[in-house]
Amino acid sequence: MPTPKPLNQSLENALDLLELLSRQPALQSGEIARALDLKPSTANNMVRTLYRRGYLTQDEIGRYQLGPQCFFLNQGRGLLASLRQLALPELLDLSRQSGDNAFLGREMDGRLYMIAHTEGTNVIRVSEPQRWQNQFHCCAAGKVILADKGLAWLRQVTRGEPLEKRTPQTLTTDEELQGEIDRIHRTGHVRCINEGMDGIHAIGVPVRRSNGELVAGLSQSFPTFFVEQGKVDIEARTALLHDHA
Repeated sequence: MPTPKPLNQSLENALDLLELLSRQPALQSGEIARALDLKPSTANNMVRTLYRRGYLTQDEIGRYQLGPQCFFLNQGRGLLASLRQLALPELLDLSRQSGDNAFLGREMDGRLYMIAHTEGTNVIRVSEPQRWQNQFHCCAAGKVILADKGLAWLRQVTRGEPLEKRTPQTLTTDEELQGEIDRIHRTGHVRCINEGMDGIHAIGVPVRRSNGELVAGLSQSFPTFFVEQGKVDIEARTALLHDHA
């Protein structure tokens, strides 16, 4: 593969900081410097700049957190905001009818982004914040997109690096994944059984435009024992997902 062009290091550091604070929501400047392996002066100048622009704020003891400007950017009028606005009523109705959470994911620039997520009403619900954007091989919405894009695309966006085997059931080889892609093409949906997380079963279907172009992957996750005990009828749930897609 061609050698990637060099990136702007200061901008890379700032983006690393914002992503760090999305995972660890309150850190001192010194903690940020250590976490990002930066000089204290570099980290301090960076957080002061982001603070002044509203991308960071501080709590009562001086720890930095994501600021209001991040929220306002998220409310923008771009493609993802428009798609979210269209999708939310359907996802809310899907969660209401099924009792389980619903997830809509779209691929952009080789990453999987959560466009919309709604909470179910069941006593036991699967609700994990999206801390990943590269797991096309082991989540239901991601596999729907992978089936449309193909293995060559996956190897390109992962730069040929080994795929993470999150559980013993995670499919990671080309042969396994091509078999999964072929099944999705035949059936029009995917089932991930204990692949992204032990004890979690997921179903995913494609969301397409009228011309057949893939827009996103729609999925639901629930405890695997829901299926084993008959609480979830796979055929009926798949049909419900297709209706809302």
